[in-house]
Amino acid sequence: MTGGGRLAGRTALVTGSTRGIGRTVAEWLAREGASLVVSGRDAGAVAAAAAELGELGVETLGIAADLGRVDEAHRLGEEALARTGRLDILVNNAGMSLRGPFWEVTDAAWEEQVNVNYRSPFVLAQHAARHMLGAGTAGRIVNVSTVGAHRCHKDAAVYDSAKGAVETMTRNMAFELAPHGIGVNCVIPGPIADRPGAEGEGSSWGRIVPFVPVGRLGRAADVAAAVLFFCLPESAFTTGQCLLVDGGYAAALPE
Repeated sequence: MTGGGRLAGRTALVTGSTRGIGRTVAEWLAREGASLVVSGRDAGAVAAAAAELGELGVETLGIAADLGRVDEAHRLGEEALARTGRLDILVNNAGMSLRGPFWEVTDAAWEEQVNVNYRSPFVLAQHAARHMLGAGTAGRIVNVSTVGAHRCHKDAAVYDSAKGAVETMTRNMAFELAPHGIGVNCVIPGPIADRPGAEGEGSSWGRIVPFVPVGRLGRAADVAAAVLFFCLPESAFTTGQCLLVDGGYAAALPE
């Protein structure tokens, strides 16, 4: 990579980084000098995002993977390490939800959502942790949850509960890895505009604005700022934390 930055010399894998929050997180890490591994389901989107992010002056490669399949999560972790030789930062951002009443959720739909939102982040954290421990790296793992683990989304029992498990997983991993200088934290986005279906005041998220104390929807940059904090050297004493980035939404009762 070229240039400097507080993350210069470090390599970050960001899942779900071809668009939305993940793409913005990758940009923020790159602007601080981190080399990137970009990942998503669509190979074309991954290649395009990697090429564009590389224009920021950092080494960037793309690896397509379907995190709805556990074997693909293992492959992503193994290939990222084989191709870069190091991994200092893992951001488990990828997520998805198949909406519907919980009593109508099929086994296949349950498995896909749990794999993407919980099991694959667990698997990738295993790969990252083993590498960091072996290399003596004071690495960082940042998981991404949802405000739905605190205030339920309609028809999203599997998604919300899987993300709740991610928050518990974060605390357990942080406890086990802290003696080795590895930090594990979680960012919990609230109503964020930079995602499909969230545009405009008439959208489902737009209708929430009156109940957000700061008076607006969040932006991907709001989430990226929190992720970056957890990746910086200055945050080494902060671990096992789950930070709501929601404009106060979860803290306030609707009037």
